[in-house]
This record gives sequence, C-alpha cells and structure tokens, in this order.
Amino acid sequence: VARTLEVQYSNRLEEHAAELAEHFAQSSDPADLTKALEYSEMAARRAISVYAYGEAVRHLESALQAQEVVDPDDKAKRCDLLLELAEALMPAGEPQRVAEQVAEEAFVLAETLHERGMASTACRQSLEALARWGGTAAYGTSSFRQWAERADRYSAPGTVDRVYADISLAYVHSNRRNLAEASSLIRRALAIAREVNDPEALFFAAGRNITGGQFGPAYEEERVLLADEFSTRSRAGVSVKTQSYLLWNCAVHVYMGRDRARVERLLQEISELSSRTQDSDAILRALSLETQIPLLDGKLDHALELLHSFVNRADELGAPVLGRAQLNTLGFSPLRYLGRAEEGLRPLEMAGADEGSRLVGDLRVLYLAHAGHLTEAQEIMQRTIASLHLGPEEDDTSTLQLNWLLETAVIVGDREAAALLMHRLSKVPWLVTRNGSIARLLGGAAALLGEPEKARSYYQQALEVCAKIRFRPEIALTRLQLAELLLEHYPDQRTDALQHLDFAIAEFTEMKMQPSLERALRHKGLLKA
Repeated sequence: VARTLEVQYSNRLEEHAAELAEHFAQSSDPADLTKALEYSEMAARRAISVYAYGEAVRHLESALQAQEVVDPDDKAKRCDLLLELAEALMPAGEPQRVAEQVAEEAFVLAETLHERGMASTACRQSLEALARWGGTAAYGTSSFRQWAERADRYSAPGTVDRVYADISLAYVHSNRRNLAEASSLIRRALAIAREVNDPEALFFAAGRNITGGQFGPAYEEERVLLADEFSTRSRAGVSVKTQSYLLWNCAVHVYMGRDRARVERLLQEISELSSRTQDSDAILRALSLETQIPLLDGKLDHALELLHSFVNRADELGAPVLGRAQLNTLGFSPLRYLGRAEEGLRPLEMAGADEGSRLVGDLRVLYLAHAGHLTEAQEIMQRTIASLHLGPEEDDTSTLQLNWLLETAVIVGDREAAALLMHRLSKVPWLVTRNGSIARLLGGAAALLGEPEKARSYYQQALEVCAKIRFRPEIALTRLQLAELLLEHYPDQRTDALQHLDFAIAEFTEMKMQPSLERALRHKGLLKA
C-alpha cells in the first residue's frame, strides 16, 4: 500500500507524508523503515508549519522509533531528531519534558560526538524550556545554573550561541545579586546580536534589554528607545515565542506607564499571534497582559479573577511555576489596593528558594509592609539595602527593586532609607510601572522627610503622568496623599484639600479600596469634628 501511495502522490509527497510514514512503518524491511523515518520527519515539518505541534511531536516520536530499528548506532541522527522533538514539545506545552529528558539526552549525545553546535542548541532549548516552565522563578534553580554554565562552555565568541549564553548567565548573576556583571552580559548580548544580525537572536536580546531587570534609573530612557525600535520593526524570521516575548516586554515594562493605547495595540497583536499559532508561550503572555487593563481601570476584583484564570491555564500548558510566579508579581498591585496583601504572603512563603529566591525575597518585603508587619519589613529592607551596597552613586540596582524598597521605607517610616532611595529614583519621576507611579512614591518620601513643597511638586507630576494612561487607583491615591499634605502644611488651601478628599473617597468606594477609603474618611471625620 505504501509503495502504491508513493507513486500515486509522487507530486504531493509532503501533503501525504504522514500517511506514507504510517504505512512504511508497518514493514520490517530496513529500506522501508528508512522511508518511514524520512516521511515522519517530513510530516513533522509540515505539522509545525501549520502550528500543529502535538501532531509534530507524534511524528517525531515515530521517527525516533524507526531510527532505533534502522540504525541504532547513528548517534548523530538520534541527536538531530531529539533536537527537533524539543522544538515541537515546547509550544505544545511540554517544556518540563524538554528540560528534564529530551534536551539532556541530546546534550549527552552531542558531547559524545564532540558536536559543539548540537551541544549548544541543546543548552539553548533546555534554558528556553525552563523559562517557559517557570519564568523568572526558574532563574534561581540549580537546573538553570547548570544549563547556563554548559551553554557558556559551548558558545564561541561573537556567535548567536554566545548571545543566548550571555543572557542565561546574566539571569544567574542577577539572582546572586551580581548586578554589574549581569548588566554587562545583557548589554554585550545585544551588541553581539546586532553584529551577527540574526533576527531571532536580535529580538530575543532586545527583549531582554527592555525588561530592565538588571538596570537602574539611568537606563530607563534607553529602554524606551529600544521598545520604540523593536515594537515597530519587521519581525520576519523571528519565532512566535520570541515575538510574543518582545511585544510583552514592551507593553509591560515600558508602555504600561507611558502609552496606554500602545499597550492595548500590543495586547491585540499578541492575542492574534496566540490565536493563530496556539503557541503556549504566546497564549500565556496574552492572558497575563490582559489582566493589566482592568488594573489600570480600577476593576481590581476582575483583575484578580483573570490572574487566577491565567494560573489555571498555565497549569494546563505545562507552566505551573510560571503561573504562580506571575500571580505573585502581577497580583501584588490589586491585592495591595484592595487591602489584601496578607493573601499574597501565603503563596510567597510556599514558593521556596528554588523558585527565584531573589525575586521572592524582594517582593516579600513589600507584601509584609502592606500587610502591617512593619518591623519585619523594615529589617528585611535594611538587610537588602546592605547586601546591595547601596550608596548615593549610580549603579545597576534595578528601578523596580528601588521602587519596592522606597515604598517599604515610606510605609515603615524609615527616613534614612527613604532619603537614600529617593535620591536614586529622583531621576525618573515621569516613570509609572505596573506597581504605581514613581512620582507618587517620591512625594511620599519627601513628605516623610519634611519637604512639603517638593512633595507637592511630585504629587502634581504623578497626577499628570497617571492621567495620560488613566491609571485610576494611582490617581485616587495621589489625590488622597496630596490632600493630606495640604491639610498638614497648607491650611489656607483647605478647600482644595477637601475636593481632593471627596474625589478620592468616591473613587475608593467604587474600586473597593477599603484601607485607603478608611484613611480618607478619617480625615473627613477629623475635619467635621
């Protein structure tokens, strides 16, 4: 039957490769099994071209079985097939299998064969698989460190492989708080990617530079320029996963606080990409970005509902740790605004050191502060500042981490820490992150330090930048804090203070921001008394 079909479909073999592979696989003749292997590979390539990843996995598994019979000693062929299988498994939602089994076997074979290129590819695939499985939470694991070190050994200078190796090593260094080394590696990766001009490596390196996880306030404008460049650049030759990664980073890490219309356009692009390709990573990035629009609108319960739906979908797509990590980070703002920070502490305590210990530790201090555990929050904050060797001079401590520490310092009333962190962040009062307005935090720090005029200026800046993106909770909080400042330091502007309070009370009531509402109402009560 196989031979008859092969003649009949001689001009359309690729279209019927799956059928031909199935029939030739029934034979015990080595020549027929060789054809079964060839047609299985052809069918897999065709399946991937139409985003049928599960079907591609099935064909490649059949090819591996046929190869084991035809020529079990051909280790190079088996390694090739394993690398192809890894590429299909990841978008199909099986990254853990890649990291733990498929890439590991391919790497061992490549080492045996002294094939540096194959070994480097196996490293890259395993690192991608771990990132798909756990996101930032994967970077603190021993598995990620081992694969990053392997990638470093097998990547030649000035190559595409070197780009990926440098970025993976940067994650490891960042997790160990070697921030200067991490920043240097990420910048070098982008420079190499521009030189080799490989679209896939270039967009991946750009996406990593846009996240800003290893960069301080002085780098913020450069991140904006990179986002402007790559969000509008042709993405020909760039994989679905890397496209969604780049667009998501642009939206979440740059435009969320600057250009809401662009965030919504990028969300639409990622959603269309995920719908068309069904790549698991693109699906999850679209879902996680979708949770941020209700946050801006003050629909906080809805934002949390979407986040929990995201976690369930991440479990289904083989990314359970990534789902929990995103819940911890993206869930902070709605929980904080609703006065439910205590709820966020439980999953953080469960996360453990192997799920991104630095991120867990840095975020935990802010949850503690908002949950009212002020002494513990202050102790952890001071230890973190000491471990980072923070001083007045600029370094590579990330803007986001400085943001978290300053917010904690203001809540616990640590004037010394607030002064240090305020100095660091004073370069970027225009910046709004998904966690809030830097200008509002700077205003709170200035008020704590007894500088009311400076605080008032920062609050005005916060209102301006938050109005541009319609960040409703932040606008209400800023007006509350501005009212408090006016009541304490500008008694002749009592009418303005009342207007700000009335606005904030109405907004807090509608958004169910109970702690802020109670705080605002206390001021009204004092005024009436």
